[in-house]
Amino acid sequence: MERGLGSPVAKYYAYKTTEFVSFTAAIWILFVRSRGLSFAEVGALNSVWWLALVASEIPTGYLGDRLGRRSAMAFGTAIIAVSTVGMGLSSTFLQFAIVYGAWAVGQTFRSGSDDAWLYDLLAETDETQEFANVRGRATGIGLAIGAVTTLAGGIIADATNYSVTFFATAAVTALGIPILLSVSETKTAGSDFTPQTAIRVIREKLTQPPLRGFVVYFALLFGVVNMAYIFDQPIVRDVALGLGVPATAANTAVSASYAVFSLAAAAASYRAGWIRDHIGIRRWFFVVPILVAVAFGSLPLVGVLAFPAFIVARGVSNASLVLGNQYVNDHVDSAGRATVLSATGMLYSLAVIPFELAGGVVADAVSPSGALAAFGGVLLVGAGVLWVVDRPV
Repeated sequence: MERGLGSPVAKYYAYKTTEFVSFTAAIWILFVRSRGLSFAEVGALNSVWWLALVASEIPTGYLGDRLGRRSAMAFGTAIIAVSTVGMGLSSTFLQFAIVYGAWAVGQTFRSGSDDAWLYDLLAETDETQEFANVRGRATGIGLAIGAVTTLAGGIIADATNYSVTFFATAAVTALGIPILLSVSETKTAGSDFTPQTAIRVIREKLTQPPLRGFVVYFALLFGVVNMAYIFDQPIVRDVALGLGVPATAANTAVSASYAVFSLAAAAASYRAGWIRDHIGIRRWFFVVPILVAVAFGSLPLVGVLAFPAFIVARGVSNASLVLGNQYVNDHVDSAGRATVLSATGMLYSLAVIPFELAGGVVADAVSPSGALAAFGGVLLVGAGVLWVVDRPV
C-alpha cells in the first residue's frame, strides 16, 4: 500500500493522533471532584460508563458492518467531541452521568469499526500482515503526543480553569471527522448482514477454537491489568510524598509520572509489529501474565518499584491490545469483522467490572498495592490453568 501523506494509511495515522490527544487525562477526576461530587459518586459514574459501553458494543459494531466502518467511526467521533464539550459544562451528578453514558456509546462506534476498517484497508493490497505494525505505530505516536498534551493540560488548567482543557480536547477530537471522511469507505457486509446473521457469526467465532480460549484468556489479562488504572494515582502520590515531594507538588508529580507511563506505553505499542515478528503472538501472551504478576507482586515490597511496575502494566496493556486484535482479525472474515471485534470488546469490558469491584474491597481491607499483588497472583494461576485446559493461542 502506498504510504504517502495522502494515502489511507497516512490518514489513519492522523486520525489516531486526534483520538489520543487529551488535555484532561491527568486532571479528569480532580475536575469531577471540584464540582462537589463524592468518591462514591465518582465510582457510580464509572459504573455508568462501563454499563453503557457493554450495552452498546455489539449494536454499534453491527452498524459498523452494516452501514460502513468509516462512517460509524466518524459518527462516534462526533458524539465524543460533543460529549467532551458537555463534560466541561457539567456540574451535577445527573449531567455527568448523561455525558459519561453518551461518551461510552461514542467510543463503541469507534472500537470495533476502527480495527476492522484498518484491517480491510490493508486487505485491499494484501498487506494484512502489516496490521500490528501500522496499528502499533499509530497507537505509539498517539500515546506519545497524548503524554505531551497531558502535561499541557495541567498547565492550562492552572492558568485558566478545568473546563478549558475539555474544550481544547473536543476541538482536536473533531478534526478526526474530516480526516475520516476524506478516505473511501471499505467493503461492508451490506443489507444481507441481518441481526440474526450477526448473532450467528458471534456464536460461531467466539464459542469455538481458535478464538474461544483466546478471548477468555485475554479477558482475564485485561481485567487484572486494568485494575492498575484505579490504584496507580493514589499509589504514585503516596510514593512521591514518601520520597520528599511536597504536598503542594504531589499532583504535578502524578501528572509527570502519567506522562512517563504514556511514553512507555507508546514505545511498546510502536514496537508491536516487532514483537509479533521476533517474539511471536503465542510466546508474548505466554510471558505477559508472568511479567504482570512479578510487577504487581513487587509493589508491597519496595514503594519506588511502583514506577517500573506501572510502566510494565501500561506497556503490556497497549501492546497486547494491538496483538490481540491482530489475532482476532486473522481469524474472522470481513463480513462481521467489526461485530466480532465489538463482541470481544464487550467481553473484555465485562471482565473489568468484577475485578475492579473485588479489587476495591481488597484494597480497603489491605492496601491498593496489596490488592494489585493479590490479583497478579490470580492472573498467574488463571493463565496457567487456561494453558492446560484450552491452549488459548
